[in-house]
Amino acid sequence: MTAKFRRASLEGTFTKSPFGGLSKHSEITKHGINELKKGIKLYVRGDFEGAHKRFKKLSKIEHEADKVKMKTWENLPHSIFMPVKRDDFMVLLKEADSIIDNAEDVGVLLPMREESIPESVKDGFREFADKIFDTAKKYEEIMVTFKEVLDSSFGGKSKDRIRELHEEICQLEYEADVLEESISKKLFNMDERPLTAIHLLKVLDRMDSIADHAENVADKLVAVLETR
Repeated sequence: MTAKFRRASLEGTFTKSPFGGLSKHSEITKHGINELKKGIKLYVRGDFEGAHKRFKKLSKIEHEADKVKMKTWENLPHSIFMPVKRDDFMVLLKEADSIIDNAEDVGVLLPMREESIPESVKDGFREFADKIFDTAKKYEEIMVTFKEVLDSSFGGKSKDRIRELHEEICQLEYEADVLEESISKKLFNMDERPLTAIHLLKVLDRMDSIADHAENVADKLVAVLETR
């Protein structure tokens, strides 16, 4: 085998690294979460038409994320040059994809009933939504930081930042759970508008899943670092 051929083979192996796909998926998810955030704000204000447009755009973004996920899976190498175990990578991608999946679910569920949020839970709902989006923001940061770790061959201070972000995400997810429980209790005890209560309980569950899966990604990233 010539030196030129060996070099081309190695370059091809590294070029097919799936982490570019994971990074692209994360960037698409960022745009999807942004549309969800705008849509929820419009919905709470009573602008159902404006919210619907945002949620439709979110569905298209989720479809793009699915295509990136499938292409990344299809090109997932069995090479010894994978910096992370293949099974670990597949868990990362699955959990990351669940974030945008649940975001789309919220965008489908919420506009199924076009009505005002009950005053008794409106402020709590806004606070809960903000907590979910804060968690998603930290998820975006931890994915960027993980790329820095890969680029530095698992060196530098980025590893410490991942651990810090992991703690921050876990705290935000816990705070979101506390808020969800408080809002859910009020909805369960709301005698009027029972269908509204059921509808919002389902929405809350899907929104909380966004934070849950962001925490799962952070958990896995820390676990990966511990094996290096």
